[in-house]
Amino acid sequence: MSIDRIAVRNLALFAYHGVFEGEREIGQRFYLDVVVEADLRPAAASDAVEKTVDYARLVEIVSQAFTEKRQKLLETLASRVVERVFEHFPIVVAAEVTIRKPSAPIEAVFDTVDIHIRRERNG
Repeated sequence: MSIDRIAVRNLALFAYHGVFEGEREIGQRFYLDVVVEADLRPAAASDAVEKTVDYARLVEIVSQAFTEKRQKLLETLASRVVERVFEHFPIVVAAEVTIRKPSAPIEAVFDTVDIHIRRERNG
């Protein structure tokens, strides 16, 4: 079986997530990378968007999953995003999500803190 990848990189979303109450009130910008794995040969052979992962729809699903409910942990958000990807795209066999938080309330100089998860549909 062929495993191909479709990726959306650096999706910027404004949301109200964080451990501290102030983060959940003021909000901040987050950046997401989403990579999905699927066999894309049927889409390539047919040139039919309905046989692939439509990346416009992928962005819509990811954005909704990420912003619909305030959460404390990026771990919770990354897991929700992957679950939604699996719900809406049956051809996806694995998904990776990276969430970057450039304004984490840490007294240090850094570019971002991030979390990265990878899940397989049946694993």
